[in-house]
Amino acid sequence: MKIFVFFVFLFCLFSCGEIDCNTAKQGFYLNEYNLVVEDANINGTWIKIRGYIPITNKKSNIMVHNDWIDDYNEVEEGDTIIKKRGDLMLAIHKKDTIIRHDWYCRGKPYK
Repeated sequence: MKIFVFFVFLFCLFSCGEIDCNTAKQGFYLNEYNLVVEDANINGTWIKIRGYIPITNKKSNIMVHNDWIDDYNEVEEGDTIIKKRGDLMLAIHKKDTIIRHDWYCRGKPYK
């Protein structure tokens, strides 16, 4: 249900002409992810990840507009995707590295 409301919010936002990044980022502050990747499909528009929550082992997925990742092959099976509520940064935890991505709007990073 939260995802549906979020997409309705984005649809309304983007259908009103030029995007106001300060308004758009408010919708992304609400999102929270902590997911071990089993399958990732990332392109210039969408981040679609299927996996499980490490604490509960419950299956879950992410489908969100891609305003973070440029290298579409960067996320691999076994990585953990973390985004905290109230923060715009998306982190990819690999076995030996943490990659952090700022949220971008119209080519400008936002915190």
